[in-house]
Amino acid sequence: MSGSYNVELSERTEIIRGSENVIDAGLKFASNTKTKIDACLDYTRPALAFDIESISKSLADIKAKKGIRLRVLTEITAENISYCKQLTVFVDEIRHLYGIKGSFYISEREYLAPAIFHEEGKGASQMIYSNVGELVEHQQYVFDTLWNKAIPSEKNKGD
Repeated sequence: MSGSYNVELSERTEIIRGSENVIDAGLKFASNTKTKIDACLDYTRPALAFDIESISKSLADIKAKKGIRLRVLTEITAENISYCKQLTVFVDEIRHLYGIKGSFYISEREYLAPAIFHEEGKGASQMIYSNVGELVEHQQYVFDTLWNKAIPSEKNKGD
């Protein structure tokens, strides 16, 4: 058996159900990362980084790990700008893009995204997880395309 065959066997995509399981999957995703996390968030999500204590602790842990880059792409609005400013303590860069719908997260090896639309102020109750290389690569391309069209947050400070 070749080494790549074993990798293929461990690749999977699954739906995680239940708010607690979704949060646990997000925390595991964060702890598994080695080099970077890219997050594309709808405008309601920056608040959850502070409203759910385990998420803010996880962000602090990521920040404490040397060499992990965290980029966030979101729509910066009057309602979420204070949360976006607070996020700058944890993240390397935030960019603004109008009209983002839905959210997803990518590390160097994993992809995570809410499977259904969530209520504002609440975490998702279902999450899609995948470590399938082609899917992770595709979602990284989508993120990078949006990132390159977005405005660095420094340009929004007067908004």
